[in-house]
Amino acid sequence: MANLSPPTKTLGVTLLHKCNFHCAHCGYLYVDESEDHDLKPGYRMTWDQIQRVIADCNSIENEIFSFVINGGEPTLWEEGDLTFIDVLLAVAGGNIHPTYNTNGSYFVDYAQCHEFLHRYAEESEISLMTFVSIDKFHDNYDREKGRAEILDNVVRVLDEMPVEKRDLHRVHVVSIVSKDPNSFLPSEMKEHYGASGITFGDFPMQPIGRAKELMDEMPDSEEFFKNMPPPPKNDKLSYPIGTLLGEYYLHKGKKVAKLGNLNDLIAIAAAGV
Repeated sequence: MANLSPPTKTLGVTLLHKCNFHCAHCGYLYVDESEDHDLKPGYRMTWDQIQRVIADCNSIENEIFSFVINGGEPTLWEEGDLTFIDVLLAVAGGNIHPTYNTNGSYFVDYAQCHEFLHRYAEESEISLMTFVSIDKFHDNYDREKGRAEILDNVVRVLDEMPVEKRDLHRVHVVSIVSKDPNSFLPSEMKEHYGASGITFGDFPMQPIGRAKELMDEMPDSEEFFKNMPPPPKNDKLSYPIGTLLGEYYLHKGKKVAKLGNLNDLIAIAAAGV
C-alpha cells in the first residue's frame, strides 16, 4: 500500500524544453532561446535521470515529496516506448505526489485522454494534480459557448470511473489574465465545470520572456495579489525547496547540488541561504 500522507517538501522538476504551442504571453520562451531561463532548446531529462531523482528523494528519511513537473509541455516527453504517463507512474510508484502543468493539447484527443486518465487511476494509489492552462492567449476554448474540448473530454472520462478511481484525479484550470476584463473566463463556464469538481484560478501575466512584448497589457500584479485571500496557515503543508534541471538542483536560480546530492539542496533551503 502506498504512503498516502501529505507531502512535506515540493521539488520542481523541469522535464523538457519542447512545446507545441507558441504563445504570445509565454514567460519562459520554451520554443526559443531565453535570457530569463536556463532551459535551452534540445533539453530533455532522460529516463535514467528521472529514476535517479526518485531514488534521491527516497533516500531522505522521514520526508514525503511532491513533484511539480514543468516543461515546455511535459506531455510531449518520450524516450523509446516510454511516454509522459510512465514518468507520472514512476513518480507515484516512488511514493512521491505528482503534479504537472500542461497546455491541455494532449487531451483534445478523447482516446488519448481516456487511456491516460484510466491508466493512471488503475496503476497508482496516489492522487494526481493536473494544472491546465486555458485562456485567451492559448485560445483553447470556445468563447461563444464558454466550453473547452479539453475539459469536456476530461469530465466525460472521469464520469465513467468508479468514485475511488475518479478521486485520484484533481484538475485545476489556470487562466493568465491581462488588463482586459474580457481576458477572464466566463463565470458560467467556471460554474459549469465546477459542478464536475474542476477548480479555477486566475494569474496575472508576468513581464518575463516573450510576454515582455505585451507590456501595455500587463496588469498590476501587486494589486492583483493584494486582493487575493491569504493561504491558510498549516505547518503540515508542503513547501518548495528548489528545482531539478537535468543533472543539477537549483535554489533561487543557482546550481547548488548535483543529482544524487539532494541532502545538500535541502540543507541550503532550510538555512534560507
